[in-house]
Amino acid sequence: MYTAHLAAVASGSGMADVIVEDRPILPSRAADNIDISLQEFATRDGITGEEFWPFTWQQTLYEGKTYGIPYETDVRVLYYNKNAFKEVGLDPEKPPTTWAELEEYAEKLDKMNGDTIERMAFSPLIGNIGPEVWGVTNGVQLIDDQGKPHLNDPAYVETVEWVKKWLDRYGGFQKHQNFRANFSAAPNDEFMSGKVAMKVDINGYSSQLNAFRPSVKNAEGKNETLDWGVAPIPYNKEPGSTSGGFALSIPRGAKNVDPAWEFIKCATGPEAQASWARDTYAMPARLDAAKDPVLLADPNWQFFLTAMESSYGGTFVPAYPNWGQELGNRYEAIWTGNTPVQEALDEAQQAVEAEIQ
Repeated sequence: MYTAHLAAVASGSGMADVIVEDRPILPSRAADNIDISLQEFATRDGITGEEFWPFTWQQTLYEGKTYGIPYETDVRVLYYNKNAFKEVGLDPEKPPTTWAELEEYAEKLDKMNGDTIERMAFSPLIGNIGPEVWGVTNGVQLIDDQGKPHLNDPAYVETVEWVKKWLDRYGGFQKHQNFRANFSAAPNDEFMSGKVAMKVDINGYSSQLNAFRPSVKNAEGKNETLDWGVAPIPYNKEPGSTSGGFALSIPRGAKNVDPAWEFIKCATGPEAQASWARDTYAMPARLDAAKDPVLLADPNWQFFLTAMESSYGGTFVPAYPNWGQELGNRYEAIWTGNTPVQEALDEAQQAVEAEIQ
């Protein structure tokens, strides 16, 4: 979609009047003159940014002006299989809270048949998560508030080594990937199939669990409904999570700017955002919609709101919006053991510094 959108704006025809933009990279779209400033409309109609989670509004700003109205966000949490907990004698109401506890629980939850993984307790790379999120729980801020990179921070070296240790636990990166190849999207993913006991995903994943109501096999081989719980992401140094999400923007050259703005106001208003959240369990960007009474009636939703309080939205780097690719391009070499962690992260740090310079 984004490739087609860029081409349409460049050619001056065929673009939509409203585009769902990836909010964390919206400032780069503004800098590239892809979307138009909505500040004049927002000021005229009394939209100040105070209506939204602070980081969601901040991410729409470029040179002090908003280029998109926050539409939805998310927060990453731990999902865990209470059936499996009961099976191995773990308290289903006491999920792991730290990295150390996560490893302790895995000793009981792992189920191996020789070299075959019958049930994987946990993998830090399965779910809607990556090493960067685990870094947050280890006190790492890869890009500080001034936009300076810290990709080879000792705490991040420790984090990445910890991730690799989990891969090695299950026979290495390739065996981990072979295991994952047995699964697809919900309801046939690793967690809903009962083959991974704990995973991190966004709050919206709960809507899929509610919709599919998957069943899993118990120790006797009989099917039973998956009983699942949610908890904060286990941490090493401090609790934390990350949030992504979207904004609604108007591309340069759109033919119906005024109607597009009216649509954006409606879709990002409290009624529409609350309705969308009830259907999808996406976290509204608006604070009042996030506290909709229907949503608050679900204890899990109240937990998601609490998790939002310690979630990190990231820091935009104008000189290198796609700095994360310097990490992504090196992870596989780390996981396979071809490049030591320190060396790979030093290379990534140097690459980002050079690009910014």
